[in-house]
Amino acid sequence: TNLDLTKGLIVSEAVMMGLGPYLGRQYAHDLVYDICRNVIASGRPLVDLLAENEEVSKYLNREALEKLCDPANYLGEAGAMVDRVLAMREE
Repeated sequence: TNLDLTKGLIVSEAVMMGLGPYLGRQYAHDLVYDICRNVIASGRPLVDLLAENEEVSKYLNREALEKLCDPANYLGEAGAMVDRVLAMREE
């Protein structure tokens, strides 16, 4: 619920990095930043505005965007790190 409050803004960096190889990092940053401003102004989800953007949709379809916008895919090594810490505590 808390993650949903951001309308996807929490994963905007992951989206920018996903677009970087296609658009260049700086341009992807600027484009995603502008789209994020529209999320704030409109209250609409980031994934919807990304999917509607012509530049974004040239490279990433809705399915790819939903994957990038899934916070579960943005955890990196957090799970493995927690497991290591818990294992150390058991020693």
